[in-house]
Amino acid sequence: MARAVLRFVEHRITRHPDADVTFEAECLRCDWQATPSPDGAAVDLECMSHTGRSGHNGFRRICTSFALVTRVGDDGDLSSLNEGVCPSSGVDEGSQRE
Repeated sequence: MARAVLRFVEHRITRHPDADVTFEAECLRCDWQATPSPDGAAVDLECMSHTGRSGHNGFRRICTSFALVTRVGDDGDLSSLNEGVCPSSGVDEGSQRE
């Protein structure tokens, strides 16, 4: 009977260094949308301008970013995450016994 050895590794999540944050907004009363931008203040100004023109004061604000998960102590290279793992079963090959 094969046994699995469980191993707990500490990870951290950070913003992906090669991707920007994108800010967006849309009016809750009509179909108006702000132009997506990496500058949140620019999107906020568009919302305030829309309020001045329409009287609509409710907006859904969206902030999109991409994340990168790495093992604590690694240099950020994720290729080592699959070392020693059997691709078909996900079981650590070092823990399989005959």
